[in-house]
Amino acid sequence: MPEISKKAVIELSKKGSRLFRAGQLESAEKVYLEAREMDPENPYVLSGLGDVYRKLNRFEESGAQYDAVLKTDPTNIFALRGAGDARRGMKQPLQAIPFWLRYLEINEKDSHVMVRIADAYHKLNDTENAIDFYQQSLEIKPYDPFALLGLGNVYYSQHDDEKALACFEKLLSKNTSHNVVLMTMIGNIYRRRKEFDRAMDYYEMALELDPKNNFALFGMGDCFRGKLDMEKAVFWWGKILDQEPENQALWTRVGDALVSLGRLDDAIEHYMASLKVSHDLFAVLGLARVAQKQGDFEKACHFCEQALEVDKDNVRALEEMARLCDEAGFPEKAQAARDRIKN
Repeated sequence: MPEISKKAVIELSKKGSRLFRAGQLESAEKVYLEAREMDPENPYVLSGLGDVYRKLNRFEESGAQYDAVLKTDPTNIFALRGAGDARRGMKQPLQAIPFWLRYLEINEKDSHVMVRIADAYHKLNDTENAIDFYQQSLEIKPYDPFALLGLGNVYYSQHDDEKALACFEKLLSKNTSHNVVLMTMIGNIYRRRKEFDRAMDYYEMALELDPKNNFALFGMGDCFRGKLDMEKAVFWWGKILDQEPENQALWTRVGDALVSLGRLDDAIEHYMASLKVSHDLFAVLGLARVAQKQGDFEKACHFCEQALEVDKDNVRALEEMARLCDEAGFPEKAQAARDRIKN
């Protein structure tokens, strides 16, 4: 290539890099494409174009640029890292990992890439390797938020509460952004351990920052349910239903809570709201329980039959049917339901 052309490619590459850093991605793409026309194998141009396409979420095109660099320079660290990132964007963690591993053979202390490898292994349900790479990252950067969050998530999914808490609380102690997600996850762990007061401390912290956070609202309600204070559980869950009128499972759950409180008319409203979304076996069985409490056993049995029309072999519905028919004085219907359970 003539010396003038080489200089032109270098200048275009520098210009493309400046535009990329300024966030002017379309302009950067045009400049890099012009440079590639002049020098189709230039690694700086191809890597730069790969970076632009990656930022534009054009991951397949991005990967193609990095791959072109690696054909002539298999150890190019920018292309190795970029090729992995492009596969991650394509939701191909298994294909991304080898590029990042090759990158780490050259750049051993890049904790950021270690976290990406760990994240990929976590997506692949390879917890052993995920934990290993998160821990390697933390040896370099002990308070890396992505490593702590990722490692905590692995332990959380394994129900290893002590280790998960250690990660989340360490991160929260240094996290100046007051991460709401962390607060709700810590609350979830304490709730899972039935330490309801400690759980609510974290949910309340989250709600101070995000009053409509449904995870924290649900956690508050579930803590009060665990403390057998169903009135307050209904209060907190009701805040979610104000925001999510299509949350069928919660309509039914609140209906069940209202039955336990003896608020039968309110329970019926909630079960009917659930059924407006779509059929729900548990809402229909809830209506059967309400009818039973109101002394209308025929209506209660009717609701059980209605549930069984959709799911004829459902054991829960058959058991409820047998119990209600016994109480209603319909022994033949009760026995018929029990016989269906045996069969």
